[in-house]
Amino acid sequence: MRLLFRRAAVALSALLCTPVMALTATVTEGGDLHSQAHFMSPRIATVHRLSTVEVLEQRRDWVRIEIDGNRSGWIPEHKLSIATAPPAGSAVTGAAASGPGAIPGASRMIPRSSPRASNHALILTLGDAAAADAESATAIARLMGVPDANIRQPTAAQLDADGLRQALAGLDARLGNDDRAFIYLAGDGTRPRRDAPCGDAILTADREAFGLTEFAGYIRSLARKVDKLVVIVDAGRGNGAARGFSGRYTPDTAACSGDALPTAARNVLTLTASHSGQNAFADDKGGIATQALRTCLDDQPASGLVTGDDWRHCAQTRIDARLAGSGARQTLTLGGNPALIPAPTLAGSGPTDPRKLLQTIHEQRSERRSVSLAGLRTGYRADDTLRVTVSGPATRAPHHAYLYLLAAGDSGFTLLHPGPSAPAERFDGNRTVNVPLRELAGGGRQRLLAIVADSPRNFLRAGFSGAGNVATAPADARTLRDLPLEILGGDTSLVCQRSETRNLGPTQARQCSTAFGAAIADIAITP
Repeated sequence: MRLLFRRAAVALSALLCTPVMALTATVTEGGDLHSQAHFMSPRIATVHRLSTVEVLEQRRDWVRIEIDGNRSGWIPEHKLSIATAPPAGSAVTGAAASGPGAIPGASRMIPRSSPRASNHALILTLGDAAAADAESATAIARLMGVPDANIRQPTAAQLDADGLRQALAGLDARLGNDDRAFIYLAGDGTRPRRDAPCGDAILTADREAFGLTEFAGYIRSLARKVDKLVVIVDAGRGNGAARGFSGRYTPDTAACSGDALPTAARNVLTLTASHSGQNAFADDKGGIATQALRTCLDDQPASGLVTGDDWRHCAQTRIDARLAGSGARQTLTLGGNPALIPAPTLAGSGPTDPRKLLQTIHEQRSERRSVSLAGLRTGYRADDTLRVTVSGPATRAPHHAYLYLLAAGDSGFTLLHPGPSAPAERFDGNRTVNVPLRELAGGGRQRLLAIVADSPRNFLRAGFSGAGNVATAPADARTLRDLPLEILGGDTSLVCQRSETRNLGPTQARQCSTAFGAAIADIAITP
């Protein structure tokens, strides 16, 4: 009893001494908690004035919060007083730092995208740093919006060669069409043959050499099924040779796992860490490359976009600074689609030009949904009417697809279809849109983006408002954050977040789908 009392006292002391953390808020005006970010969505609970809540996500004038009972929902931003963020790099102690995946001295991780039942992660860690690697990889998965129930992590003892194959096959079995997945593989790189580079394989729990070529075969198979796949391989630490190899093992003179996983799929992003030099691979917090990737994903503010190439550059800069003067070197190699966004609301420098933003969104399109534009000219006059035909994958009732046609110029964005007062309607595979060009925001050079999505998008949440027959939004910081969040994030209702709702059938799967097809084109408008 005395021990229990002491533990309770310590916990209370830590709670009282912990400063108010970023992304907590005080409710200044009580009201309803909604399932989505608009007043017409179902009410979840009542939020009381002066209660303290955790902020999970922000969209335009709405904030998603978590209240007692692990219930989350949306409330208007003006009803909250959000706490001030602590200085960058400040230490976090006590209860605020003890959440899942927390590291002592690290800031509180906030998911960069809403947890979704269709997001999955497989974490495969071997070697001396397995526990620390698994912690960092789990943190990355959560930042990518993978719910805890969908994170699979076999123990290192289970990961012999057959165990690795079974884990990868199990992930394939769990994934549905158009799901998103994250795979992390870390351990000691090894030499499967005397004449092979040490990074050609990873040393399994039974000291077999599991070839990265075989691993790449699983990646290619999964890529044909999922909407997006992110893969990190942090191997090649060189602590031993494979069973049956009797030659001298010299990892400090060879570049281990130097080539990115071979894939040309648009929906795959791979990052592999190559290593050279002794003690260049890991410390008591795990792989140095993995730590850098985690930090770069966690430290960014929630606005704008960062692609896989930006992520690699950020992590490489941190790795180089960490190893400066040691004689060791690590190199992150990017494979697959460098424009793929690992987490929809990840931020950084990001594109500030509206046209670049549409181009980045276009790069996230599904390869299985072919969309095309017809009837466009390269040049128009301001008094012309834009007539464009969009063709794409048709659906049959009761399923739906939804068409959106966006334009971006110097001054902002224009939603050309549907109109601000038009309800979302089923796209039958072919639609011609007519819009007077005088209604486009700004004129001049315009980039058009046609999107055919499985589920509807709410552009009011992205800051658009009616302007005649179209809706417009300025190219300000909030729109640059909220527009890709709306397009890439889709439905954030509870039915799409809870893992237990994953198997409700095709209707729920389409409602929660984030996949879309897209086509892009440029036009010029002269006075």
